Amino acid sequence: MRDYKNKNIFGCTGYTLLEILIVLTLLAGVSFFLILKIPSDIQEKNIEISATKLLEDLRETQQAAIAASSWYTIKFYPSTGEYKIFKEAEHIRTVKLHQGVYFGNRPSEITILPSGVPNLGFTVILKYGKYERHIVMAPVMGRIRMEIVR
Repeated sequence: MRDYKNKNIFGCTGYTLLEILIVLTLLAGVSFFLILKIPSDIQEKNIEISATKLLEDLRETQQAAIAASSWYTIKFYPSTGEYKIFKEAEHIRTVKLHQGVYFGNRPSEITILPSGVPNLGFTVILKYGKYERHIVMAPVMGRIRMEIVR
């Protein structure tokens, strides 16, 4: 009796040309989808990371101003894509935005008073490709939030 387990419909062992073409077509389709999707995901992740970092730094600075009972200043430098945090006149740290992320709109500087509120309300806009994030701080209560713009 013959063993047909390892033979295809033509009586040969191995894969047929049709099976190989189907697998290659599926692999090409998946590769094409990933090539189109990955750059978009990278842009979205980079702006999300930069916006979240700015939001965290603003909240941390606000809490530090309240705890130390002194004013803090955040200065924005769009040409270098960074912002610097100062306690009164002392430089605390510099934070650089992720590559490709830039300031769409921002005040030149923000001063957070010892009460935790800013000297004025503001919106900092971060952009990367088609993605945009707004970091907003309310002038009265000092509430800081991020808005995702679609």
